[in-house]
Amino acid sequence: MRGGILIIGSLLWDNRQRDAWRRSRLHVDGKVHVKAPIRYGRRSKSWGKTFTMTLGTDDALGKAVLIPCASPIGGVTCLVAEAEVLWKAEHSAAAPNSISASCGCVGVLFDPDTPRANWSEGWASYFRSNARPVPPVDDTGMLRIAWPVAIAEGRPADVDVVLATATKAEANRPTATEIADAWVDQNNGHERYFFENVRHGIRTPDDVLIWKRIEERTPRWLRGEMYAEAIALLRTEAA
Repeated sequence: MRGGILIIGSLLWDNRQRDAWRRSRLHVDGKVHVKAPIRYGRRSKSWGKTFTMTLGTDDALGKAVLIPCASPIGGVTCLVAEAEVLWKAEHSAAAPNSISASCGCVGVLFDPDTPRANWSEGWASYFRSNARPVPPVDDTGMLRIAWPVAIAEGRPADVDVVLATATKAEANRPTATEIADAWVDQNNGHERYFFENVRHGIRTPDDVLIWKRIEERTPRWLRGEMYAEAIALLRTEAA
């Protein structure tokens, strides 16, 4: 089967432990932007208690990135292996051969037009024995979201199976103002998460509202040139 990784945040552009994973496991030149239900929904300790991206079944569609796996996925064992290295890239402190923790897990989405009975049963058996679900991943390890649609082509993504990480969202949905203020009220560079997402085309429906609040509060780090490309785009959209 042709596999792909649905990416909704820093897995795409953060070069700490992730660059080697992208180079060894993904065909990055084949990436496409797809529609996906995403938002800034989780306060992350590693990003200074600012908000990072989550997947959800009831969220408005934003823009994520789907990157094909470098090698075909030859069976459930291969699928598990891809999930384990994905989780390690997402969660650097992950235990070996794991795909979940209290903060999140890896889920699978199969192309509805691809025969997959044995695959889904094998994956569900593995997941129930080795992982804990975090919405929108259910207790069989399946992602309960629609099949991603490639934005440029307007048709379903051209892979057979999609892997993605689901992270635990806050119990109370944050507003655009709360999200923006979390970045403004710190000075340790964690705003980079938002601007790098924008620069790389990972977008939520709330981005312009978030940006307007950031610009209104004029934090010191906004004066530099580091985020000029993303800021120019946001200002154009806000106008």
